[in-house]
Order: sequence, then C-alpha cells, then structure tokens
Amino acid sequence: MLMKKSLILNNQKISYFDEGSKSAPPVLLIHGVPESSMLWKYLIPEIASLGFRPIAPDLPGFGQSERFPYNSTWENYLSFIDDFMAAVSVEKVHLVVHDWGGLIGLRWACEHPEQVESFIISDTSLLPGYTWHPLAKKWRTPGLGEKVVEAMSNKEAWMKNMKLEIPSVEETILEDFYSIFETSHTRNVILELYRSANRELVEPYQQLSKIRKPVTIIWGENDPYISTEFAYKTRDLQFPQAKIHIIPNSGHFIHVEAPNKVIPFVKQHFQSIIL
Repeated sequence: MLMKKSLILNNQKISYFDEGSKSAPPVLLIHGVPESSMLWKYLIPEIASLGFRPIAPDLPGFGQSERFPYNSTWENYLSFIDDFMAAVSVEKVHLVVHDWGGLIGLRWACEHPEQVESFIISDTSLLPGYTWHPLAKKWRTPGLGEKVVEAMSNKEAWMKNMKLEIPSVEETILEDFYSIFETSHTRNVILELYRSANRELVEPYQQLSKIRKPVTIIWGENDPYISTEFAYKTRDLQFPQAKIHIIPNSGHFIHVEAPNKVIPFVKQHFQSIIL
C-alpha cells in the first residue's frame, strides 16, 4: 500500500510519495491543478517494479503539503522543484508531467536540460498559442476568480461534478484533490498560480528541442481543457523524437480515468530505457 512521506522544506511541510530503491534512477512526477500526488497512484507501483524510484510531491498548497508563506507563483514553483530535488537527494530525473505540472516541469527543464533523462508528457503544453479554457479565464479574472473558487469549495457539489467528469475515479483520490479548496488560504493558491502565468515564462520553450532524450506523449482523446492538437504541436515544435499515444474515450485526467490504458505506454517508455 502506498503511503505518503513528509519533510520540512523552507519551514513548510511537504507531503510526497517516494518508492523503490534509493539507488534506483529517480522519476519525478509533477501533478497539476486541482490535483495532488494521488494522480499517480496507479503509475507509481508500475514504475517502481521496473527498477526506478518514482518520487511524487504534493505541490505546495495541494494535497497534504502546506502552501508557500508567500505568493504561489509559477516562478516560486520552479524554485520549489530545485529545493525539493535537493531535499530528496536527486540530481538527474526522468520527468513525468500533467497539466500545470507540465508548465512547471517543462519550464524547469528549459533551465536544467542536463538534469533530464527522459520525459512523459500528458495533457499540457509549454508553447505559445494556447488559449485558456473558460474556467481558467474566470480564475485569472480578479473578483470573479475569488467567487468561482469559493463556489467550488462546496464539497458535495464539487465531488458530484468531478465524478461526472471522471466516472471511474476512486473517492480517496478525489478527497485528496479537493484539499486545495478547503480554505480560502489554499484556494488562493489556484488564483495566484493562474494569474502569475505570462508570455515571458513561455518564451524559452524552444530550449526543449535541444534535449535529445526519450519522450513519450500520452493524451486524452476528449480533453476539454487542452486538445490533442497540442500533443502534436509539442512533438513537431519541441520533441521530434517523441512517440504519441492518444487514449480513446478519455478526458483530461487520464491517469485516474483510464490507468489500464495509460500504464502500458508508461511501462513501454521505461522498458525502452532499460534496454
């Protein structure tokens, strides 16, 4: 059974999974919004079984991790990746990202290309031309965003909506995802993060094309937030070596919606590295 660990980093509690041998090649899994490390519940044992060390933090403010004592900006999450990797004593990682975890992880990789051994990228993009989905636009709007996240703190309604979006999802996973909405203090994390996004932080995106490591792109066919068009753009503009796998009849949260369809491609990725 998976159990989260915790550590104190910069005077705040950080919750995370860390499985496999400490001497095994590290795999850093970065979740998005509104998620937690429980997004990777089904992937972590599979990755560990192949002889790797999957490490998945609850980003500050999400899951059981305390939020930053300062603004939860994109830049501060980039710094968190450096600090967290140092805290768990890893230097080079295989990077697995989803949603905002991609904006954070891929942007971090632009500055640390020598520390990335491979990528698995899902339903995310660090490319110009992406238009915010309707909910993100509301979160980015001062005044309106505050009202929207407060409404989303109605747990019964939120759980009902998420179960409609991910019919097969486990209750324990949604409980962990919901943590971000529990208080106004944590709800503001979402607003601060979305409002910190700017074009300047996207500009180094072409740096990724210089990283000639294995890349697997896995995407939900019916993702309502970021379409499969960006799976192909990510390959064409950044990772020509990438293999793309579209998961049929699935949405944005593919790792908990259709794990049995995602896991074979994840295993294929890591098995090819072993070989």
